[in-house]
Amino acid sequence: MVENKQAGFPCDAVPDDPGTARLAGLYPQRQEGLWMQRVKLLGSILSGGQWKSLARIARQFTPTAPLHLTTRQDIELHDVPADRVGDVQHAIAEADLTALGACGDTLRNITVCPCSGVSSSSVNLLPLAWLVRRELESIDGIYSLPRKLKISFSCSGDCGQPWINCLGFVAVNRNGRWGFSVVTAGSLGARPATGIRLFDWIDANDVLPLTVAVARVFAVAGDRENRSRARLRHVRERLGDGKFVALLEEAFASEKASRTFPEVQMESPGDGFDERIALTFANGHVSTDQAEAIGEIASRDEFRVRIDTRHRVVLFARDVSALREAIAAHEPLARTAKPQPTVIACPGSKWCSRALVETNGIAERLREKLSGVLDAESVVCVSGCPNGCAHSRVAQVGLTGVLVKRGAQRVAAYDLYAGGSMGVDSTLAQLVSRRLSADDAIAEVTRLAQEASNH
Repeated sequence: MVENKQAGFPCDAVPDDPGTARLAGLYPQRQEGLWMQRVKLLGSILSGGQWKSLARIARQFTPTAPLHLTTRQDIELHDVPADRVGDVQHAIAEADLTALGACGDTLRNITVCPCSGVSSSSVNLLPLAWLVRRELESIDGIYSLPRKLKISFSCSGDCGQPWINCLGFVAVNRNGRWGFSVVTAGSLGARPATGIRLFDWIDANDVLPLTVAVARVFAVAGDRENRSRARLRHVRERLGDGKFVALLEEAFASEKASRTFPEVQMESPGDGFDERIALTFANGHVSTDQAEAIGEIASRDEFRVRIDTRHRVVLFARDVSALREAIAAHEPLARTAKPQPTVIACPGSKWCSRALVETNGIAERLREKLSGVLDAESVVCVSGCPNGCAHSRVAQVGLTGVLVKRGAQRVAAYDLYAGGSMGVDSTLAQLVSRRLSADDAIAEVTRLAQEASNH
């Protein structure tokens, strides 16, 4: 594998090398001199104190922007001044959190379905996810991969979106023994492709050698010249599915034979927190008052708090009435607990230097139009560019921002997709209409939602 870049966290200042900055969770914003700082949260878990710490950090250093939930269970801080990046990173570290590997060509945040280890119907996947993270972060070259490596863990319902990850593990119990079905080599982006089934079942103890084997294959076989063709699934496309699978199987067998890996213990059932209420945050934006309120709830032993991949914070309890009382006691959370359409929007051109169009405004208009039409489990996704960070290309209904020439100007428009499975299976959304104005896009999405509700 390629030697690691000089990766570190916390940094005292913005690193001069852009690649090193990304490894520390930093991306430059559209606004000169301002940065986005991403915080990596394996399995979306924050203690009550950590929620409060992030609220304090945002109040002190980024008062112009809310905290932002991502579709990969991370939290982002926007509008960080360049000369305060070091202060922000040290404050994050003092909260026992990290941003190392939150961005960049490395192992990204490992996502885990929110119910894992919480509800009595789920197996606890978090200890295994931590083992995978520690194992991969210890190998040479993990911070110098050809591109990002994404891994997810799902309970049996595929809620971790395995088909759009480089490796997606779905828990399967066979005759009282836990293992996983495995999907590999999916990704989104401008030309998305869902993954392929690698194994119908492997033992839980095989997960560690398999992830190491895949990382090593990716490091060697990934394209280091063309970033647009550098993901693991591009290796698959270049080799063909048969040769790609054979390559992974050979590397997997070699890794298993090379050494002894830590033993995996799969705990089931979960802790019996079977009642849940999802708090929905428009555009993923959590105010500092809301973050503090979540921190208060997370500090109580009778509750569990997780972030999902749909801009929601999910609260779990054994007693739903206690949960309702806790939410009612925190006025900033009252609106978020009300049923509402799930409209996911990336930060868009307000913050992201890569975005082509605005996203938050059109998402707000869609929520208003779809209220009472779209149920909370139906999903509309709005991405500000073809990279599709909001998962538009696997959405039930998705909008992707593009620029079109009208007269002498280039103006914002949206391509409309529909019929995706949100990564629960291999179904991509299909193109419905191209280059719609915002008004026309809203009208078309509303029409599709009304048709779906009538069936």
